[in-house]
Amino acid sequence: MTPVLDQSQIDRFHRDGFTVVDRLVPDDALPVLRAAYDELIDGGGAPGDRLLGGLTRQVMRPADTHPVFADNPAFRLGVQIARQLVGGPVRREFDMLIFKQPGHPHETPWHQDASYSELPFAPAGAAVPLGALQFWVALDDVDTENGCMHFVPGRQHTLLQHHVASGDPDDPGRLLALDDPAAQLDLSTAVAAPLRAGGCTIHSYGTPHYTPPNRSATRPRRAYIFNLAPAD
Repeated sequence: MTPVLDQSQIDRFHRDGFTVVDRLVPDDALPVLRAAYDELIDGGGAPGDRLLGGLTRQVMRPADTHPVFADNPAFRLGVQIARQLVGGPVRREFDMLIFKQPGHPHETPWHQDASYSELPFAPAGAAVPLGALQFWVALDDVDTENGCMHFVPGRQHTLLQHHVASGDPDDPGRLLALDDPAAQLDLSTAVAAPLRAGGCTIHSYGTPHYTPPNRSATRPRRAYIFNLAPAD
């Protein structure tokens, strides 16, 4: 089961700044990833464990702490897909876990990942290359109720104006948000990306995206995220 992208998925990525893979995690790898995820979240104390913006649980660089995240079938398949999208070898930038438990009240506001490249945020107007990729892997079924990804297509090329939404502006764990996203983006074009467990979205560092609170009373939202970029 190798989810090599077809041409429509590749075209969507280059046109819209994101694409969707229905199944990245093989069936036998899903319980292994879930168990490793829960071990880090429930155990606490991992070096990268923090609250993003003081609000949402995040474990940075789990690959440095747990062997399952250092190498697993989903990551290896992601590398194959990334090579297909960028046309050459890729390297791991970093990885993270973001957890929204049932009833978690906080959204992750509209933002572009490239805004995090400087403290407190990168200035608006810079061009954002498409080469750096984020794989957002769902370890649970996700939809609009429990916090799936949302994207605004076609706005991935230029960095927009951001601000610090919460947290210390000088802390890498600050939470960034677009200034007045309805003014900078046409939110009527936003696309929700529900996934079955084991699926993933792939987006550019310039693609505006958002996740809502987890409004479900019973369903967690475990997101395993890794970022890849051209090796050169």
